Amino acid sequence: MLIKKIPLRVMQREFLQFFSIIMLVAIASMTYTLFAVSMEDIDVNYKMFIKDYVQEDGYFITSQNIDEKLLKEKFGVELEERLFYEVQENGITLRIFSISDRINKPYIEAGKKPQDGEVLLDPSFFKAHQYHTNDSITILNKKFTVSGIGYLPDYIYIIKNDQDILPDPKHFGVVLMTENDMKKLFPALPVHYYSYKGRLNNIEDFKSFINSNWHLLKFVEKSENPRIIYTEMKLENAKRMTLPLSLFIILVSSFILFIVMRRIINTMHAEIGTLYSMGYTQKDVFRVFMRFPLYIWLTGSILGILLGYFEAYPLSEFYRSYFTLPKLKNVLPWQHIFVALALPAVFIFISGYLALKNFFKLTIVQMLHGVDEIKFGKLPGIKFFDRFEFQTKIMLKYGYRHFPRELVLAVGIIFSTILMMYGMTAKDSIVVAIERTYEKNFKYEYLYLLNSVSTHPEIKLTNQAEPYNVMSFDIEGRKLSIMIYGIKKDSQMIKLYDNKGNEIPISNKLVISRPLANKLGLKEGDKIHIKSKFTDKKYTLKVYKIADLPVGNSGYMDLESFNKIFGYSREEYIGIFSKEKLSLSNNLIFESYSKSELVNTIKASAGDLSKTIEVMALVAAILALLIVYVLSTLTVNENKKNIGILKMLGYREGSIFKMMLGFNNFSFLAGFIIGVPLSKITMDSLMNAATKDIDFAMMLDVSTKSIFSTFAVLFFVFVVSRFLVRRKMAKVMPVEILREQVD
Repeated sequence: MLIKKIPLRVMQREFLQFFSIIMLVAIASMTYTLFAVSMEDIDVNYKMFIKDYVQEDGYFITSQNIDEKLLKEKFGVELEERLFYEVQENGITLRIFSISDRINKPYIEAGKKPQDGEVLLDPSFFKAHQYHTNDSITILNKKFTVSGIGYLPDYIYIIKNDQDILPDPKHFGVVLMTENDMKKLFPALPVHYYSYKGRLNNIEDFKSFINSNWHLLKFVEKSENPRIIYTEMKLENAKRMTLPLSLFIILVSSFILFIVMRRIINTMHAEIGTLYSMGYTQKDVFRVFMRFPLYIWLTGSILGILLGYFEAYPLSEFYRSYFTLPKLKNVLPWQHIFVALALPAVFIFISGYLALKNFFKLTIVQMLHGVDEIKFGKLPGIKFFDRFEFQTKIMLKYGYRHFPRELVLAVGIIFSTILMMYGMTAKDSIVVAIERTYEKNFKYEYLYLLNSVSTHPEIKLTNQAEPYNVMSFDIEGRKLSIMIYGIKKDSQMIKLYDNKGNEIPISNKLVISRPLANKLGLKEGDKIHIKSKFTDKKYTLKVYKIADLPVGNSGYMDLESFNKIFGYSREEYIGIFSKEKLSLSNNLIFESYSKSELVNTIKASAGDLSKTIEVMALVAAILALLIVYVLSTLTVNENKKNIGILKMLGYREGSIFKMMLGFNNFSFLAGFIIGVPLSKITMDSLMNAATKDIDFAMMLDVSTKSIFSTFAVLFFVFVVSRFLVRRKMAKVMPVEILREQVD
């Protein structure tokens, strides 16, 4: 039928307007496909990897060799010892493990299992240092051949220390070598490292038994291991954001389509009435006009799915390298492709149906006379607006008449602001927080964690070094831990300040970090109930002050009080803060790192966030551009006659633009102003949700720089969209309007 060509002709005539709606649908489908397909790929491979290569249920480190047979019989768990040593050379730290046979078995890629004189490197370190298979690597003046790449199930997120935020393969790597080579290269291993597999009925008894018999130095359950749970956490966060983000874009595009459909019907009322009078039924006409949402849905969804699917592979590869996760299986999740196709259809067809429904209740005479158009064309009569001069009064009336559109525009700007602010703030906050903490609060240059708690008479400390003690505790009622440090009363290495910048004195009272206080909802004077991870003893401590530390689940008190409360002798300690590098025997050191190493790691790793930020900023900018352009174009198309008449009356284009679309400025500003505090609330909620069960906390503070940067980008997009609309308005000629009236 001839009338079937009507939708395509109209869409061709208003190409940019319909193209913008199609692009909104495409972005929604692309967003869902991109994240759903890539996350499914990562999820399937992750689960297969940890199952087939036997990811541990936890690990512990002791200062003495344990009786494995006794532990297996008493607690029914599978145990495997890994030889473990750490080497620091030329600013690079290598964590070296022997190859496991039963728990945490390595997956070997691009090479083979090493023999004596050979090693496996983790993929991130291998790539960062541009190694190739059969290259040589020198460890403690001995050359080894790189036999390949090794993935470990317990080192999927490869960070050096548990408190690190991001991996740094340029300065830290994991090496796997034969047990024979390890014993030759490191004749005196200072600690004993064990992985365990199996469910423990009473994990506290297990830890306490190990500690009382073989001196437990560290105990980490799988659920507390950041090298494992960060992967799961990031996957869950990505999955959690995929559907809401896609739904928001679909809802916005559906609402805009509803408005567009209403405008098309209002401008074509006579044509539709004529079709009725020619014998076409309501069903025929309805089918024709429902082709608008059909074409938009099919074109947008298919385009979005194709873009999302082809981009999902590089995104999953990026995540795979970020998590150091091998690809064990190719995944094609048809269920997500179907959702990406069907989800927009639901909203797009509903909006199209609702736009047509009321119109088809009119009689043929009403359609021919344009009753709906006449009603639609009336400006609201509000006495309050009459106090303003003419142009402002018309602008306010147009804004009031199109209030739902202004609301959509404002919501779109709010959403774009949140999206862009989150991206910019995440990068800035990490760098600023770490720099501030390690410059203002932590004055030491080197930190040493020793392999035992004692008075250490063999170590002579200078005035450039201070001892400290530390213990890890579970917080009762929460799946959360706190690290409490005992430091010198007059410490020159750790400086704590309140939120007003006043220094907090170190005393026998507990001071905790601000992120931990916020996470637990604690105030000064509240009590915190904790339980030792090693001894199972319970303690109740009063929170004296809350330190303005931006990162960490940590607490502080003076060393003497710490030792007294937690059962140590007066001068015992387990670590050293130092402003200079110390010459300590490797047999004494459990872990060590320099402050500059950590800060440089964060700065270098923050660069990796730039890619994510650029994508988020681009999506936010495109959304804002499309929403502003489509809504503004609608207003111009609906008011061509009024624009032509105003031009005939001598009004300049700038004045007409202000009357018709000036209210958009207020909607834009309102959206941005509301979006800034909502960004802070959203970021805090996301950060709290992401870190609620892990031993890390951080505050994302909205900086002035991120606010101005976001405003600059969105304002530029707003100006560009307004420029495009203004060009469209300039093409409206009074002569054409008069000719239409005569015709």
